[in-house]
Amino acid sequence: MLQIDHIYEFFYNVVFNKNCEIHCLPSGVPKLGPVDTADIIVFTPAEIVTRKMLCYDQEPILPNMVNKYIEVFQRLEQYDLEELKVLDNTPKSVHLDNLANPNRVYKTPGIVAVSEHSEQVNLLVKKYNLKLLYYFFHGFAALDWYRGYYALNCNKLIVKQYNYDFITFNRLITEDRSYRIYFVSQLAKHNLIDKGLISFGVADHKQDWRDELERNTMTKLSQHARQEIWNVLPNMPNRLYIDGDNIPGAASTTIARSNSFTLQNKESSKDAFWHIVTETVFYYDKLHLTEKIFKPIVSKQPFMLLAAPGNLEYLRSYGFKTFGNVIDESYDTIQDPDARVDAVVAQMKWYSELSDSDKLDVMKKLEPIIEYNFHHFYGKFKEIIVDELITNCENLFTEIDYQHDVDFDLIKKILLN
Repeated sequence: MLQIDHIYEFFYNVVFNKNCEIHCLPSGVPKLGPVDTADIIVFTPAEIVTRKMLCYDQEPILPNMVNKYIEVFQRLEQYDLEELKVLDNTPKSVHLDNLANPNRVYKTPGIVAVSEHSEQVNLLVKKYNLKLLYYFFHGFAALDWYRGYYALNCNKLIVKQYNYDFITFNRLITEDRSYRIYFVSQLAKHNLIDKGLISFGVADHKQDWRDELERNTMTKLSQHARQEIWNVLPNMPNRLYIDGDNIPGAASTTIARSNSFTLQNKESSKDAFWHIVTETVFYYDKLHLTEKIFKPIVSKQPFMLLAAPGNLEYLRSYGFKTFGNVIDESYDTIQDPDARVDAVVAQMKWYSELSDSDKLDVMKKLEPIIEYNFHHFYGKFKEIIVDELITNCENLFTEIDYQHDVDFDLIKKILLN
């Protein structure tokens, strides 16, 4: 089993067999300000290589963020050997004298690894003359982070009485995630706050929802959304909590389990049926999913997905099933951000107003899909994303005419272990 913390070292050591420099961001998170070479980790072979790959695969591709990393990544490609030796006057430059072709230190084009499908990726590749490697980083991450939940939830009952109709995490609520403010306002408007477990604005330090509306002149919230928010949220607390008010940075990777004990409440149940997933990418036209979508799957919960249009279908392309036999999933095709939120809230309102017996009937209809998704995640899904990675690597190697002695059958065996 590959630990996700080792993914870039795995690319370096095994996939490219130490014949390619692997560049990556510390913790996978881009800086807001300017960047330089110190802001990129590089796995550098001892022997001379002329290929390199930048892994920008944990965050979505946004031009104002990724371009500065690409430009640092390509900084040395414009120089020949003699110019580079003057520019980079360090002992490590000495080994460049042994380069077979002194006219070019790095062969172009370089490679960029991403975990999304979008027109922005296509434009990036064209603008900077890059070759592309797509793979599902967050799928591999989820398989690593949630591997223990099979043992915890393999015998979990699905059809039963729940304390709450739904659970939803909205810890960050500014800028690209500001749609979550509108979402929570609509839950409040339709009297759904007490029906679910909701976190809201927990991790935006020293900020609340008013900052996004009053101070962010570039907010993505529409005028309609802002008006709805002002009509509802002043009557609510600035923050809502599920698992406490001290949330670590890695909280998005954790799962709130039922029957967890706290000092405030000896047995604070996190028992909810639906999981409303509020994804990282919502406003951009991208197919991009994170570990968030796998939380309900490994927790044996049905889910609704607040993401960019088409991402529910994107998830299905990896073999998962969704819940169109009971709810209206046409929200996945709605382009307007506010209308997409409204459509999900409408489904949640419909469910919350059912009688207890009708809710049990819904659970019985959804149970086979929930069970299927749980076992698919811990079974066939891994094989799908491993095969996809290997196929894309093979195609890339052909495209860049990379002569290698990589044993892809061995790589598959390692990744499936």
